Amino acid sequence: MANSDRARPTGMLIYGKNSVLGALTARHPIEKIIFESGTDKDDRIRMIKDEASRQKVAMEYKVGSWFQKSLGDVPHQGIAAQCNKVSLLDMNALMSSMPSAPAQRSIVLVDQVTDPHNLGAIIRVVAASGAGGLIVTKDRTSPFSPAAVSSSAGTIFSLPIAVVANLVYAMERLKKEGYWLYGLDVVGGHDYRQENYARPSAFVVGSEGDGMRDLTRKHVDFFITIPMRPGVESLNVSTALAIVLFHAIDS
Repeated sequence: MANSDRARPTGMLIYGKNSVLGALTARHPIEKIIFESGTDKDDRIRMIKDEASRQKVAMEYKVGSWFQKSLGDVPHQGIAAQCNKVSLLDMNALMSSMPSAPAQRSIVLVDQVTDPHNLGAIIRVVAASGAGGLIVTKDRTSPFSPAAVSSSAGTIFSLPIAVVANLVYAMERLKKEGYWLYGLDVVGGHDYRQENYARPSAFVVGSEGDGMRDLTRKHVDFFITIPMRPGVESLNVSTALAIVLFHAIDS
């Protein structure tokens, strides 16, 4: 059989208690859950087993060497799950999924964050804040990998996420929908605490190395900055987003 004719796996193997529980809670399609032998005394493992039983998800046990061989040196916590890839939306579907409350319609746009751990941390912040969703670019964005799932603590399965080919198109679409766009900048923006945030709002973050691209910056309505003590140049992108997003949604 030619290589091009071989069936390719369509799912992924996620790991960690939060990741698997997040998938179960969101009713994300799971083929099976694999437990390391000897984990039955863990309360969260028992919770996962109970929920998996209710949803009639297949379960099996493997020895520790299987986890090492299948996952490598990751913090798997004695649990993994074979499941479908993360469900992604287009722009129309994302806008249709927005809550009715203006503050909860807040959206975060990610301009080329390529590290899966940073992407997962951003997703966790957006989900925890109660914002309505996330927009990422098709190219030069971290894949929605098991590492990103783990860093999101499983929240990736319940947050509406849209993938677009052109971030500027998404920004213009949001403006037509009544959004104001706020760009998080290291210096030079308005103090985030003094800004009167529109309802609904969209927040744009760039990569930790280069920040937002020039074309993205040209379509931002306002830039906001987190004042910091001398000697501290910047924060991790997910930490900065958390500070601004929680303040903006609650103000």
